Amino acid sequence: MLVSANSAKESHWQWRRAALSFLALSAAVPVDVLEERDQHGTYRFTRGRHKYYGIGSLVIFFAIFSGYGMGHMLATMSTISAWGAVFAGVIWAAFQWCLERQMLISIRADAAWWKKLFGLSWRGLLALLSASTMVYPFFVESNRAEIDVKVGEMARTRLIDNMQSAQLAVGLPALRNDATRVDGAIKQVDLLLAGEPPDLAAYRQRAKVCWQAFAKTDIALQRQLRPLLAQKNSNTPDALLDAKIAALNQKLNAAKAPCQSADSVVMNKLLEWKQQKNAEKKVLLAEQKQVQTHIGEAKQKEIALSESQEKKITLAAQSGFAADFAAVADLVRNDANRRFQLIWWLTWFFAIEMVAILVKFTSTTDVDLKFNSMEIATQDQIAEQLQTQQEQIAIRRLQASMQAKGEQAVWLADDGQLAQTRVRLEQVLETQLHQQLKEMDAELRLNVEALKLHLLQLEAIQQLKNASGVLNAGSVDPRIENMVQETITKILDSLSGLQRSAVKV
Repeated sequence: MLVSANSAKESHWQWRRAALSFLALSAAVPVDVLEERDQHGTYRFTRGRHKYYGIGSLVIFFAIFSGYGMGHMLATMSTISAWGAVFAGVIWAAFQWCLERQMLISIRADAAWWKKLFGLSWRGLLALLSASTMVYPFFVESNRAEIDVKVGEMARTRLIDNMQSAQLAVGLPALRNDATRVDGAIKQVDLLLAGEPPDLAAYRQRAKVCWQAFAKTDIALQRQLRPLLAQKNSNTPDALLDAKIAALNQKLNAAKAPCQSADSVVMNKLLEWKQQKNAEKKVLLAEQKQVQTHIGEAKQKEIALSESQEKKITLAAQSGFAADFAAVADLVRNDANRRFQLIWWLTWFFAIEMVAILVKFTSTTDVDLKFNSMEIATQDQIAEQLQTQQEQIAIRRLQASMQAKGEQAVWLADDGQLAQTRVRLEQVLETQLHQQLKEMDAELRLNVEALKLHLLQLEAIQQLKNASGVLNAGSVDPRIENMVQETITKILDSLSGLQRSAVKV
């Protein structure tokens, strides 16, 4: 029982030590310094211990929330799996932990005020970005219903715009305007067909005036004609009476003829008007049929184009992060309540993000004093080492300078004798070199002349050998062979002499 209790106590101590080590590592301080005790067993740095363990807790808290925010944003993307979002969230949490720790390492509480102000500026910007990452998922989840409604409205607006743009792309509005124009023209032609030509009233007036004048003439002629007709009916046929009646009828027809002509002009004008408008209506009907055909074709193209884009709009509305982000931006831009909510969340997370930085900046504890003293001592030691190295380098330079001055004094004490000796030696060497070159040139010429002579001798012996072979039926005199061998040996000796001369040169 005692062994199990000891093992449980040891396991508890190990877990506690591991947790404290992680907190100290997050606060960028050694755990041995925070856990250091005096001879009485009490902690040596009490305030600093609590300060840096608290800072480490805040760093871990920020890392966890940042990882959750990044994982949530990535989880809303349709192309990323849940495990991928979790893995990315863990990576982002580790990055945030490293970033917070690096910011804490670079802070000095005893720095000048302008250095603190500059440090707070860029650290505040990083803290604002980190707070934005943490705020986004909470804002989205707290306004999920409104965001879904806004996504639907945006998708519907896009669909309407897509339909209008598809109609514009195929020219459907222009075709509909043409159809409306043609329909109006047809209605106008129908109205004109139901009416009369604009100049027909003048012709009718002329015909009316003519008939009115004819009526007077007709009354006068009928007054003359009735007695004659009565006389004709009561008496026997009389040629003179018939001639008078025929003359009066001719006058009556002559007076009626202009009026009939005026009536025919009116009828012809009306007939021409009807034919002209019927022809115009026929042309307009053909144009209307053609426009309707174009409208039908444009509608088919518009439907195909709209459907292809509609699929993309639907996918965009279901894309998750992008749709939510656009909806959040629209809500924040147009809804004052949502904008205030986002600012409130962002201010809160930014404030807690800046707590660790402000605590490290503004408070100086016993641990800070220890680290500052250790850093100052290390800087003094490095400065001493640097000064020692600089002094050693100066000593070596002084030694080298003294040695150079000694050698210069030796050269100055020589008073030019060594230079004269060197000039004389160079002259002697140059004379010897010229003499050797002349000797080798003469030897080379002798060897060349001997080689030419031996070659001529070998050529003569070869001719003699050929002539001896012809005379002796193919056999060669042995003396000639000996002469050839001796000449070849001399040629080889001359060649070796040339090689030796070339090597000397």
